[in-house]
Amino acid sequence: MSNSQSDLINAPLEKPVKRLADPFLGFVRAQSASGWVLLAATFLAMVVANSAARNTYLSFIHLDFGILLGHFSLSMSLWHWVNEGMMALFFFLLGLELKREFLVGQVSGLKRASALLFAAAGGMLLPAAFFLMIADSATTMHGWAIPVATDTAFALAILTLLGKQIPTSARAFLVGFAIIDDLGAILVIAVVYTSDFNTAFLIPTLLTLTVLAGLNLTGVRHGLPYLFAGVILWFLFLKMGLHGTLTGVVVALAAPVRPQIERKTFLETLKFKLWHFEDAHNTATRNVFEQPEQLELAQDISLAAEKATVPLKRWEKRLEKPISFVVMPTFAFMNAGLLLSTEAVKLTWSSDLGLAIAFGLLIGKPSGILGGIWLGNRFGWVERPVGLTWRHILGLGMLASIGFTMSLFITNLSFANHQDLLEIAKLSVIMTSVLGGVLGYAWLRWACPASDQA
Repeated sequence: MSNSQSDLINAPLEKPVKRLADPFLGFVRAQSASGWVLLAATFLAMVVANSAARNTYLSFIHLDFGILLGHFSLSMSLWHWVNEGMMALFFFLLGLELKREFLVGQVSGLKRASALLFAAAGGMLLPAAFFLMIADSATTMHGWAIPVATDTAFALAILTLLGKQIPTSARAFLVGFAIIDDLGAILVIAVVYTSDFNTAFLIPTLLTLTVLAGLNLTGVRHGLPYLFAGVILWFLFLKMGLHGTLTGVVVALAAPVRPQIERKTFLETLKFKLWHFEDAHNTATRNVFEQPEQLELAQDISLAAEKATVPLKRWEKRLEKPISFVVMPTFAFMNAGLLLSTEAVKLTWSSDLGLAIAFGLLIGKPSGILGGIWLGNRFGWVERPVGLTWRHILGLGMLASIGFTMSLFITNLSFANHQDLLEIAKLSVIMTSVLGGVLGYAWLRWACPASDQA
């Protein structure tokens, strides 16, 4: 029996299923995949919303669904459950990424983060300034934060299409300032879009926060206690008047950053288990499934490896795919179902709100990012990112004008009580994001040749 066949068990259905699944799994593993799935969900929502099934679509997203636990009850539409419930998981993942980046990532030190900070500052302030200059009423001005954030998934998907033509440092730079952008957007949501603060739930909320801090300080590394405390905190945040998604960020801040066992202990355990695993090897068996002792040792190694990894990074890895391929596409489907017509497009581009969003994203973002780094470099405070020319930075700024996910999210918060403005803002965000992606790709593709590196 050959070595390639010695570890196989006769399972006739597994081979054909594997052949069918491999192309899909390869797509899921691709960096650009989440962006294309998000785009597909957006396209599907717009197709359904402009078809004979429009009324069914609207009835579905506004279907009421509630839970009752003793004297506590909570009832919301499916649209609210997605925007305030499922998106809390997105914000949890975002919070994990923020914590990791500030501890050991690109923004972990002032010197390393200086260029990113200047880029993000310009990329947040200038779009908001453009928006406020164009918006001509107090109601529309309430949406000034719509062009502030960047949709990293879409931007990275387009960057991936450019392949080796773009320096490898471009991806790190884009992710770095987008992380800071997102932090700014989270702070805006917490401060600006919180109203009707209910102090009746303040004490239980503080107690739940204390429990989360205690879980971290006492070395709890299992995810279930954090999940349980997070669900309670989410409910309390809603009752207090805070947006439920902020729960994700708060719980992420409590995520443990130390492994349960140190590297030295893990190495010793691994050597011991591997020695016994080899000693227990039986050439007559084809798989560890047929060798109970080896199977138990393999499980022990797997458990030791889990204990040697940082919970924050482990949770981030486990959540990345479900959120990219389930949560975000669901959010897009529930929020992008806009009625497209010549009149709607004309109204969007003729309104101060639609133009404010377009100018904020398309002009404010790239010019703010480029201007922030140029200004810092001019005064000797920062250095231009290694490997990137000013043309690269401008092109990456164009990709940053893809606001989409976070922009749509803030749009819902800004104009929840103004349906006409909500429709205009959403359509402007989608059209502007598409245009920004096309312009960014075209600029980086044809204005930044592969040889044009700093």
